[in-house]
Amino acid sequence: MTRAVDNNGIGSLYGTFAITQTEENYDLTLDNVGDAVAPAGSNQVNHGDDGGLLLGRLEHVSGGLAGVQIAGIARFNINTAKTAPAVGNRVVVDGSGKVYQAPELAGHDPAGGTVARGTVIAVDATNHTCDVLL
Repeated sequence: MTRAVDNNGIGSLYGTFAITQTEENYDLTLDNVGDAVAPAGSNQVNHGDDGGLLLGRLEHVSGGLAGVQIAGIARFNINTAKTAPAVGNRVVVDGSGKVYQAPELAGHDPAGGTVARGTVIAVDATNHTCDVLL
């Protein structure tokens, strides 16, 4: 008998953040639940910039506030136009809710370059997702 391994959500820790706004509209909505999000200011989140720091996975949106998984194992969609991560890689956000493999020196640049986050523990090439230990 075989059993599927499902890591998503193990050891989860959540935080509440304000969602940034563009004019009167919030930058994240219920349609974005499940997306990769980035820090955008003091206690604020949005999709971030391409190559930016991953904060976590958007889990809930209500009234301009976001519930974000910031620790544990989270499943993210991979940007297939970028380099897909492999097990052991770290990831960055693509600015639209997905992740991809961090540049080789990310997190080690003393000049303050991109800092990658997490460790990829599983990749599903068919569904274009990866599980990341945050």
